[in-house]
Amino acid sequence: MRKLLLSLLSLLPAGVLAAFSPAINDIRIDVSLSEDGTAHIVEVWDVVVASGTEWYLVRSNLGDISIKNLSVSDETGAQFKDEGIWNLDRDIEQKARRCGLNPTSSGYEICWGVGSYGPHVFTVSYDMTNVVKTLNDHDMLHIQFISDDLSSAPQHARLTLSAPVPLNEGNSNIWGFGYTGTCNWENGTVVAESGEPFDTYSSLILLLRFDKGIFSSPSVQDRDFTEVLDRAREGSYFPDAGPDPWYYTVLGFLMFVGMIWVAIIKPIQKFLQALGLSKRKDRRRRKKIFGMRHLPGTFDWCRDIPFGGDIYETYFIKAHMNGVDDSSYTIIPAMLLRMIFHDVIRMNKIGDKKVEFTFNPSPDTAYMTPPEKELLGFLKQAAGEDSILQEQEFKRWSGSHFSSLRSFKSSIQDLVFRNFQNDKYVSGGTGWYTLALNEQGQNAALKALGFRQFLKDFTLVGERSSVEVSLWGDYLVNAAVFGIANKVAKEMSKIDPALLKKLPVSYTSLPDVVVFSDTFGRAIRSGMNSFYSSTYSGSGHSGSYGRGSYGGWGGSSSSGGGGGFSGGGHGGGSR
Repeated sequence: MRKLLLSLLSLLPAGVLAAFSPAINDIRIDVSLSEDGTAHIVEVWDVVVASGTEWYLVRSNLGDISIKNLSVSDETGAQFKDEGIWNLDRDIEQKARRCGLNPTSSGYEICWGVGSYGPHVFTVSYDMTNVVKTLNDHDMLHIQFISDDLSSAPQHARLTLSAPVPLNEGNSNIWGFGYTGTCNWENGTVVAESGEPFDTYSSLILLLRFDKGIFSSPSVQDRDFTEVLDRAREGSYFPDAGPDPWYYTVLGFLMFVGMIWVAIIKPIQKFLQALGLSKRKDRRRRKKIFGMRHLPGTFDWCRDIPFGGDIYETYFIKAHMNGVDDSSYTIIPAMLLRMIFHDVIRMNKIGDKKVEFTFNPSPDTAYMTPPEKELLGFLKQAAGEDSILQEQEFKRWSGSHFSSLRSFKSSIQDLVFRNFQNDKYVSGGTGWYTLALNEQGQNAALKALGFRQFLKDFTLVGERSSVEVSLWGDYLVNAAVFGIANKVAKEMSKIDPALLKKLPVSYTSLPDVVVFSDTFGRAIRSGMNSFYSSTYSGSGHSGSYGRGSYGGWGGSSSSGGGGGFSGGGHGGGSR
């Protein structure tokens, strides 16, 4: 009997362990960013501990990031003692209610004692400095907040991130990688949340692009954001931005067909178009946009500026008058004119035929959309250290920044689709290449063509009220969208040259302003229509411009991709 009792007692620890199954039920992470780029992080881990003596979080690939102000507590509210450097070689009792940092070859492990087996809710808070990086064109954060290969696969995770100013699609772009779920803006914060349990390979990586002016981080990297994004997108798949990944083989074939189209068939087609022997038209799609297969040669005048002044929706209408995208990118000179009229950039004439642009050191950019801010960044990059931009400088820049231009192209097309959605004009389609308008949207599209007719017949218009004169700047910007700004500017000059002085331009020859803005616009259009840009973006037309997660406008996360992150690694949990 004594031997039997001793045998039963010897099995007691195993029975205690068997009473608990290891689990990570939920992870809640709250990240608050300071202006200097420091992240104040609070993580709540709802777990079941069934083995080991401690819990740890991997924080590798830190670079100039440092970890400070560590604090840990458990579900009882007990505060753990921060020992500084963590000693791994202790038992469960010696580590209880203690925490610290364990240095590794590539960073640190944040460690604390589990105290006992069973359910626990650990709250760990700490600061990570320099998580926001200052890039040449934007600021960014690229952190893995939850590592892969944890001791147990998390059942759910949710991360919220706030900044010194409310974040939204007007001042930031967001991408989530490593998990199946969503990443969106909610009430001025970014929220990333899993939609299904993690597996061994799941993680949570967040990539954010910020407009300049939100942060002043001392962590400076001499590169553009597109370099970061290109690396992160490798191996990514966004469910709302493309077909099921099982069909990647089909996608590869379609990309090959697209390359043949661009390299051989399309040049032949353009040659035939130039001879007047072929025209690009899609009457079925034109009906979905305008409500009719055949557009009349002339329209009744409409004096109202289209779409309440939204030049992006107007550009979509102009570009699809034949039912297919004409790839004219007339939105570019329109953007440039708006910058001139808002005194963001200033045009100076040198001699009879040359001009250069300089930049207002403190412009009012409140009117600008994200693509316009992106374009302004391009102009400043091309200008170089002297901040004086000449035509040849910009041509050289455009010819060597295909990655930036294709991202810019996507941001314009994403914005167009969102604006139509916000105006409740969409009846179908998932983006730029498939968008269909409802009856209300089709009526607005026809009114836009009526406004185009009004601009074309500008000299035929009778007396003009002072209100119309005050709108001449808006007229000219929209004329640029329709590709007729040069003609309209000349007509305006004929009507009353004195009135031109009321327009907010530093150079009084309005036709020249238009000509030179269009010259710079052509440099960008050439890069956006290049073979490399076309083939790269051609594989994603049906999805890249949908809800927008691929373009950083929120939506579904990608279970793959996210490479180049800081702050995470492999492993973690109980040990």
